[in-house]
Amino acid sequence: MKSLKANRYLIALVISAPLFASAQNSSNFKVTDRFFGVHFDFHANPDTRGIGKTLTVAGVDSMLDMVKPDFIQVDTKGHPGISSYPTAVGVAAPNIVQDPLRLFREETGKRNIGLFSHFSGILDAQAIKDHPDWVRINGDGKPDAGATSIFGKYADNYFIPQINELSSKYHINGIWVDGECWALQPDYSPAAIEAYKKFSGKADAPRSRKDADWPKYVQFTRDAFHQYLTHYINAVHKFNPNLIVTSNWSFSSFMPGKVDAPVDYLSGDFTSDAVPDVDFEARTLAPQGKPWDLMCWGFMSDKNGKGFFWKTARHLEQKAALVLSQDGGYQVYIPQKRDASLQLETIPMLTAVSAFCHERKAYSFNTTPVPQVALLLSEYGHNNESPGVFENGQGGNNNVKGTLAMLLNLQYSVQVLQEHSLKNSLAKYPLLVITEWRSLPSEVITMVEDYAGKGGKVLTIGDGHLFSGMLSGAAVDKTNPAGLPVRTARYGKGTVTNIDDNISLKYLNTQNDTLRQIVAGIVKGLFPEPKVTVSGSSKIHVTINTKDKSTLIHLINVDDHFDTLADNRLEFKLPAITDQLSITVNAPKPRTVKIQPGDIDVPFSYENGFVKFNIPGVDVYSIVQLTN
Repeated sequence: MKSLKANRYLIALVISAPLFASAQNSSNFKVTDRFFGVHFDFHANPDTRGIGKTLTVAGVDSMLDMVKPDFIQVDTKGHPGISSYPTAVGVAAPNIVQDPLRLFREETGKRNIGLFSHFSGILDAQAIKDHPDWVRINGDGKPDAGATSIFGKYADNYFIPQINELSSKYHINGIWVDGECWALQPDYSPAAIEAYKKFSGKADAPRSRKDADWPKYVQFTRDAFHQYLTHYINAVHKFNPNLIVTSNWSFSSFMPGKVDAPVDYLSGDFTSDAVPDVDFEARTLAPQGKPWDLMCWGFMSDKNGKGFFWKTARHLEQKAALVLSQDGGYQVYIPQKRDASLQLETIPMLTAVSAFCHERKAYSFNTTPVPQVALLLSEYGHNNESPGVFENGQGGNNNVKGTLAMLLNLQYSVQVLQEHSLKNSLAKYPLLVITEWRSLPSEVITMVEDYAGKGGKVLTIGDGHLFSGMLSGAAVDKTNPAGLPVRTARYGKGTVTNIDDNISLKYLNTQNDTLRQIVAGIVKGLFPEPKVTVSGSSKIHVTINTKDKSTLIHLINVDDHFDTLADNRLEFKLPAITDQLSITVNAPKPRTVKIQPGDIDVPFSYENGFVKFNIPGVDVYSIVQLTN
């Protein structure tokens, strides 16, 4: 948090005394055990009756024993604010027939499977109905329909005590707090206005985006959420130090920045599982220095947004590959039925996806990326361009997503890095790419100049105004097929190239191959010898990691599409890539080259520092392991 000082900005949050004795977990489950999981929820409402009626031990055991998840997340309180278990703190659904949480705890405990609570945070419609003074007030002066105020008493008097109840009564291993940063909006409750007055010295808070102080109020709201998050996690950790806690989408593309709150892991559920979206979200979380996972919804609608259909195992496996290759864990979201019972027809699909992930765990989990191409995601630029408090589909994020898609489709291994990550690692990367940010901090400009001056290569996209000094005197070249204005200049021992056109969104929206080929030529000039080159298919994404004494080359088939069936359902298609792939690796001579999983030996040659070999295509996701 940049602008908040504790002695100037006070949020009236006092940690309440615990309602229960200090709790301990029922297993030795650790945050690093979160590799593959299944998320269940159903957001009970005041009319949800008969919870637990058809939930059976046999059904739960069947799911756990066949799917073999490392953890599951189950419903405890959704956005309506109604708890799906008997609670002495919150508001329980009427007529609970059987306590589902106790059953889930008993059965997961027998198997040492982690049990996590899906628990709505800021969004709690019932709490604000019962306590109108806890509500967030919108800019029009009206109470919000479902959101509590982070400046009020909700956290201390209700939210934290209920988490402590879950922790002590059920010995859950952790909690996945939903409805948080992505639900946050500027707050005009009396407590929020008073806090802003103390912080800013202003007589009132701005109400309109046209107000000169609007950006300051949005940033004030962001900073307040960081404090709110820190406060409630510290409180629940004080009650139970072993409780594993996250807030959905914190410190992600929604909420970029250094992790400055005591979250134990990072996580988010992506509603769009298009390859560019998953690639972007995974690479945003990966460098943040915390264990992390991403959740793919296990269902979809038809082409008109209607209906409810389960995704296939192959569909979910491709998305898993995009996450696992970045050292992440993976979840699949399967809604519970309205009585908390499970959709048992999904067991075969989930079993296949679980096996797919676990077969690759030894080669994907706890790995380290090999620096190749760094792509800047600017917290500063994002916050200045995003119209909301925490959003990921606005401002410069989509530019980064478009350029990332282009670079990955050129088969470069790319990491998305923010300012705080670049400070300590930029010198390791042969190429830095910067998209069409309208503004960047002066220290980032200086960092880039220093990097290039010492021999680094920089590609900037957009009008180049941020780096005009580095491009001074460079001639414009429009001889490329699209006539794009390109300038290249030496800067110290390095080189900077600028494409003076906003091509990132164009590529994201069109996948224009002419743009891809133009950028391919420019990047090759700046970065002529990547560690790995692949020929034989342009539909392979490449990531290079290391683990122990192995170099791991992740090859993912991204040749997916949907066919529309006669009834408007969408059928996921991912044909196997059967063409032979020729791979060259700039590396010391390995002892073995193998395809994983399967431990399949691959013949190779070695000459002048290059390992060369062929593999017979890729089905969904293969990992080539070079071991020294």
